Amino acid sequence: MRVIFTLLLTALMAFPVMAQENSIAVAPGAQYVLRNVATGSYLMKDGTTTFNEAEASNWRVVTNDTIHYDNAPALYFIHSDESIMQLSNSGAGWSVKFSPTPSTTYLMPSETTPGTFKFRYRYLLDVRFLNVEVDNLGAERLTAARTSSPYNDWEFVPTSHPRDYRYRLMSMDRSNSNTKYCIAYRSVDLKGEPCWLSGWIAVPTNGKGGVSNADHILFSGHHTVTKNTEWPSTTSPIDAFSFDFSTNKPVMVEPDYYGCGITDMYDSPYLAPDIMAEQSVDMLLIAHDLLRDLHQMDCSAGTYPTYGIGASQGASIILACQRYVENSPKISAAQRQAINWVRSCVCAGAYNPLATISHYLYTDVLGEPNVVPLLVMGMVAAYPEIFGETTVEDYFSETFNNSGILERIRSHQYTNDENSAYVISNCGNTMTALLSEEAKDPNSDIAQKLLKALGQCNITRDWSPRANIVLYYNPTDDVVPYLNTISFYNGMKDRCQGTLEVRPSTFSFGGHNEACVEFFARMIFGAYKE
Repeated sequence: MRVIFTLLLTALMAFPVMAQENSIAVAPGAQYVLRNVATGSYLMKDGTTTFNEAEASNWRVVTNDTIHYDNAPALYFIHSDESIMQLSNSGAGWSVKFSPTPSTTYLMPSETTPGTFKFRYRYLLDVRFLNVEVDNLGAERLTAARTSSPYNDWEFVPTSHPRDYRYRLMSMDRSNSNTKYCIAYRSVDLKGEPCWLSGWIAVPTNGKGGVSNADHILFSGHHTVTKNTEWPSTTSPIDAFSFDFSTNKPVMVEPDYYGCGITDMYDSPYLAPDIMAEQSVDMLLIAHDLLRDLHQMDCSAGTYPTYGIGASQGASIILACQRYVENSPKISAAQRQAINWVRSCVCAGAYNPLATISHYLYTDVLGEPNVVPLLVMGMVAAYPEIFGETTVEDYFSETFNNSGILERIRSHQYTNDENSAYVISNCGNTMTALLSEEAKDPNSDIAQKLLKALGQCNITRDWSPRANIVLYYNPTDDVVPYLNTISFYNGMKDRCQGTLEVRPSTFSFGGHNEACVEFFARMIFGAYKE
C-alpha cells in the first residue's frame, strides 16, 4: 500500500548516513559482515569483496578479533550477555574489539548511575550479524547499528521488571507538549522463544520524565511498510497526531511488528493474527511499564483505557490484538484490567485473508501486487509446521523469481509502492503472471498448504468481541476487497457483546488508499472516541 500518511504528516524524522566505509584491514582469520548503508553493499572478511545479503548469510562476527578501518565515529554496542563491542580510535586508526565483560573503558563513567546505565553511539554503519539468533547477540547491538537520532542515548532500566525493556528518547517537542521514545522490548519470536522487538511511544508531557496529562492510550497498528526508514521506531509515523495531545490527550503506542525494526532480518508473519497479536500486546504492556517508570502513571486499575486504531494491515492486527486481550489465557485478569480495551476503530483490513486471496484469483487483477509475496512470505514464516520443506519461491513463476523481487523485499530498501511498481514492470499485475503452475492448481500440495495457513488467519469467526468495534471501508477498494468488512460484520453482528458499526467511506472516488486517508483524518480529530 502506498504510504497513506502523505497527505497527513507534517514532518517525518530523517536519519542521514554520516559517511561510508573506507579502507579495511582485517586481522587474520576474522570473519565479519559490514553493510554500507549508503550503497547497500556488503564487505567480506578481506575488506574488499562485495556481495549480496543472500551470500552474506553464512558469515558472522568472531569475537576477540580486530577489524581496522578509517574515518569511523565512536560506536558502542551492548550484548544481551552484557559483553561489549567497542569501536574506538587508538591514534593509529579505528578498531572494533570485543570484551567478555563490561568495563568502564567502554562505558563512560559519568554516564553511569545506580540502576541504569547508558552508552553512546553515532550512526555510520548498518552492522549485520547474520545466521545468529538475535537474543544471543543482543538486540541492543542491532538496534544501535540501525537507528540514529539527535538524542543518541539508549537507557537501560533495571531488569527487575516482569517485562524487560530498553528505551531511547527520540524527541521532545515542547511546542506540542509531547515526548517520543523508541522502545526495544522482550517478547517471543515465531518459535515462541524469547526475543527483542521494537516500537514507538509518544507521551503528552512537558519533557522527558515529566508528569503526563494523558487520560487514555491510543494503540495503533501500522499499515504495510517495507522500507527500513518507515518503521515506527525510526520515523515517528503518526506525528500528525501531535496536535491531538492538547485535546484528546492520548499516549500513543505503535509496535514495529516482527520482521520490521530490529528484527528486519527475518520475514514478517504479516497477517498471522495470533503471533502478531501476542507480540504487539507485549509492547502495550511494556508501555504501561514505561509510563510508570518515567511519567508516574499507574495503569494497573485501568485508569488509562485503550483505544485501538489501524488501517489496512494495521486494521487486521488491531482486531487480532483485541481478540487476544479479551480471550487469550496468556493475559492475566490483572493485565486485562490494566489494558481496559474499550473500542477498536479499523479501516480496510484483510480480516479474512483466505477470502482475499480467493478474490485475487477470481478477478486476476492486483491493485498492489507486492501484497501477494508479502502474504506468502508471512504464511511460510508463521506456519512452518504446515509448509515443511515448501519454500516461498515454490509459489511463484520463474519470471517472478528471477526478477529479484523477494531480494528487494528482504533488503528493506524500497517502499511497498516501489516494490509493486517493480513487480508490474517485470511480471505484470495479475495472479496468473505471478504464480507458478503448481500454485495455480488448487488441488496441488503447495496450494493446499497455503489455503490451510490462510484459513488460520480468519478473525471473522470463533470469538465474541466484548469491546466496541467500528469498521470503516470503501466499497470500491482496489487492494483489500470490501468483502472482508462484510464478512466480519456478518460473522460478528450476533456475537459482539459491545456495539458493532459499519461506516463506509464518504469519498465518491478512489479505493483503498483514499479510504485509509479519510480514516486517519477522522482519527486525528478524535473520531476513535465517537
